Amino acid sequence: MKRFMLVVAVLTCTVVLSAGEITYTPDNTTIFKNPERGFTEELNGKVTVKSPYRVKNHIDSNWGKRDCMTMPVVLYNFGNFKSQDLPSEILNGFDEDMQELRNLGLKCVLRFAYTERESDIVDATPDWVKRHLEQLKSHLAANADVIYVLEAGFVGVWGEWYYSQNYGNETQHVTANRRKVIQYLFANTPADMFILFRYPMIQQEYLNDVTPLTPTEGFSGTEKARMGCHNDAFLHNWGNMGTYASDDKDDDPAMRQYVAAQTLYVPNGGETNIDDDDALAQQRYTQAPSEMATYHWSFCGSTYAEPVTNRWRSSGLFDTLNIHMGYRYNLLDAQFSDEAAPAGKMNVTIRVRNVGYAPIYNERTAYIVLQSSTKTYKLPLASDPRRWLPNGVITWINEQVDIPSDVPEGTYHLYLYMPDKYSSIAADPRYAVRFANVSVWDANTGYNDLGTTVTISNSAPLNPGPLPEGLEETEQAQLKPKKVVENGIFYILMPNGKKYYCI
Repeated sequence: MKRFMLVVAVLTCTVVLSAGEITYTPDNTTIFKNPERGFTEELNGKVTVKSPYRVKNHIDSNWGKRDCMTMPVVLYNFGNFKSQDLPSEILNGFDEDMQELRNLGLKCVLRFAYTERESDIVDATPDWVKRHLEQLKSHLAANADVIYVLEAGFVGVWGEWYYSQNYGNETQHVTANRRKVIQYLFANTPADMFILFRYPMIQQEYLNDVTPLTPTEGFSGTEKARMGCHNDAFLHNWGNMGTYASDDKDDDPAMRQYVAAQTLYVPNGGETNIDDDDALAQQRYTQAPSEMATYHWSFCGSTYAEPVTNRWRSSGLFDTLNIHMGYRYNLLDAQFSDEAAPAGKMNVTIRVRNVGYAPIYNERTAYIVLQSSTKTYKLPLASDPRRWLPNGVITWINEQVDIPSDVPEGTYHLYLYMPDKYSSIAADPRYAVRFANVSVWDANTGYNDLGTTVTISNSAPLNPGPLPEGLEETEQAQLKPKKVVENGIFYILMPNGKKYYCI
């Protein structure tokens, strides 16, 4: 916690920029669409051969406009097929649903279940879960581009790993049957797909590991690095209805610390669950910003449960959460080479601040775009956006990019571009990341205007010289500024020795 308080202190400083640097105006009030974050609405129901869809015919281009939503939660209830193969109509219907998401520029939080009432706890056996996942395997792979995360599902009512005939109600423990389902999930899903589990203790018991992910383990593709969280009892009592429970505590501070650390590298989201007659609901709903920031929420249901979400709307908290949920990047300032040579290098120094509650989790490359009236070139940056830490942390991108040898001489405007990694939707600007700044976003291209140009010239040096002195882009460096008071003057001392005075 001290780390985040210190970062906030950095943000209150006024930094005097050197000549040649460009400054940008942050926009911390506008609510706009960005992929893989924000409020959600659930599309659920029992599918049949005649009615296999949960997306197609259920949403259109107006879906989520009011709240700038980009992700429905899509829940397929396979209750009609608990002990038989999924018919081709269901599998084809799933593909058509995912195509409809592409048509609309959306992704989904995906879940499968077998029951939807507490009076019906008869779910499918592990063998049938295995069979259904084997049938779904190729379809999940083919549609991974529009699946933000897969919630573990299958077990219990609503796929929430509770109220279950075949898997029991011990939410905090991994039974033999539950372990099988986890293994089947990993065996039949794409290697880069996050799987979110309802209770973090399930992760710990399955892995036999109570330590959260380290920076090295994060985004490594291991099973541990793919196990995220979904909390479908956000702000409820009893440790969010068992979310933060351990063997001896309903609400264990150690489990909370585990989730807070883990979710710097794996997604977390869900929905609220407070009843109308809950005496503490009025008090608890105001805790949402601090809770979401601590546990790095990237998505949350916009309606369920109304005792909380309605209060968020009436109080203005809904907009606050909508602005900060997930990632939200401000361009602060930047410096670039004035000229560069074909087959040479260009210096790029950019400061980005993530004022969101979470990182971006799925792999994504940031590009510097060079654009003239006739030519466009996309130059990849080495900096990994997944490691642009949240809650106000400033990341320095300080590197040299390679200029292609075939770039014609001329003046090129510079943009920052973060498209989706999947070629199927990479060219669609609706899936590109918009930065929260005044007058930088181009909705037609998905580019963020850096407000400057570079001259490409054969007479320019191949090597532009050393990069400006700046903060190294490492998590260790990002989180170790020091607060200093000297002769009554307060400043922040950065790891590289630079001082930022607070005025």
